[in-house]
Amino acid sequence: MALWNDDAFIGGHPALDFVNTVEDQDKCRDSSRISDWPGFLGWANASSLFSKEQMNVLENEIQQTDIPTLLRNIHELKETAYAALSGIASGETQTDEALQKLEEGIRIALNNSSLKLKENYYIWLPDMVNPNWVIDVLTLSIESLLRFHDMTKLKECGRCSWMFLNQGRGRGRRWCNMRTCGNRAKSVSFRNRKQ
Repeated sequence: MALWNDDAFIGGHPALDFVNTVEDQDKCRDSSRISDWPGFLGWANASSLFSKEQMNVLENEIQQTDIPTLLRNIHELKETAYAALSGIASGETQTDEALQKLEEGIRIALNNSSLKLKENYYIWLPDMVNPNWVIDVLTLSIESLLRFHDMTKLKECGRCSWMFLNQGRGRGRRWCNMRTCGNRAKSVSFRNRKQ
């Protein structure tokens, strides 16, 4: 399987696809698919999150000395977003620490951005002079997910930690992907019934 094929973008929103950038067959989240700069660039290029101008800066203008800190901040944001969204998907009604941290990040990202017209609607564009503009782009995507999507549709895979917007009727999807987690769960269920 190619690392960034359609199976890597099953979330229904770029923010969820960002959260899903882990190799995960359980709930460990201990193997990141964007653990190095080429991995992050591959994902960023395959996603719809970054503009052509932003991709050009990512590929050609980020200083090598800035990359370790940037990667650390990207991973911290990814895991904070996962913790907050997992709580929302499970129906937790209380405000938790991860959601509060995410809210602080959203306030900072909005403060670092300007409202710009794109075709026939407005979007927040981070100031690319700010060294944290990459984090701001990712954070504003999460903000967009939280504000413009029905969070009752947010689901976490029953087998792994990948998240998605459930567009099915009724209970709908239980697995991030039927070919991977769905088939594994069916195999386990079949073996358990045979015993």
